[in-house]
Amino acid sequence: MSSTSQTETPGLPKSLRLVSTAISFAGFGAGGLVIAVLMTLSRLLPGSQQKRAQRSQFIVHTAFRLHIWLMESLGVMRLQLRGENKLNQPGQLVIANHPSLIDVVCLISRIPHANCIVKHQLFNNPFTWGPVTGAGFISNKDPETMINEAVDWLNAGGTMVIFPEGTRTRPGEPLRFQRGTANIALRANCRLSPVTIRCTPTTLTKAEPWYRIPARRFTMDLQVQDDIALAPFKDDGASPLAVRRLTRFLEQYFNEEINADERHPGTRTQGADYQHSGS
Repeated sequence: MSSTSQTETPGLPKSLRLVSTAISFAGFGAGGLVIAVLMTLSRLLPGSQQKRAQRSQFIVHTAFRLHIWLMESLGVMRLQLRGENKLNQPGQLVIANHPSLIDVVCLISRIPHANCIVKHQLFNNPFTWGPVTGAGFISNKDPETMINEAVDWLNAGGTMVIFPEGTRTRPGEPLRFQRGTANIALRANCRLSPVTIRCTPTTLTKAEPWYRIPARRFTMDLQVQDDIALAPFKDDGASPLAVRRLTRFLEQYFNEEINADERHPGTRTQGADYQHSGS
């Protein structure tokens, strides 16, 4: 297991953690301005479009890693990551469930060069336009263009991070995946690496504002599972049927993994019960 904080320390009183949480969010906002400046300077350096994007992605990675360090240092959260050695492989599509606001921060803090699919509104915002364009992030505005750009990035050896739900999970509800992830994976025929994420106690969910903090410091527990083989789903190439079959499988896989983790935290690994047995 890899963890940025190996030993438990006494938790802060709730009032102090609220202040620490506010500092964390203020720091994140200030960091966004610094990222924008650094990316502008980075784009002035020579190199191909892919090289410039990778430099900008590394800036985002470094900023997110520092932000996780800040939140841990302030006693707001604790990050646990198991299976980190399975990340950072060429042409890798990393998919994860999305229980909290900082899932992407946790993941990209451990992946130096990651591309993402982001809401198209971010490309129209003057404060976020620079970072998302500089890092080469992909807009979700047009589904076909989004899929083609993601496939091209993976086929060029890049890493993608995608949350197949497309939005944060609502607590207590089963995960529902959009089909774009399966479409990208099948077209690219790439390495498909699932990451299950648990946030305990729940916080920063779709229904909670940042200031509604839990009774104690929360833990982000990320488990990088074994890769999912695509061959059993490619009988029909990347046809709509194959995409539906893979999407249905991924939904079942994540729901069962997360439910198993909740019953027996830290003991679940991908096993024979997830071997594809046809449609």
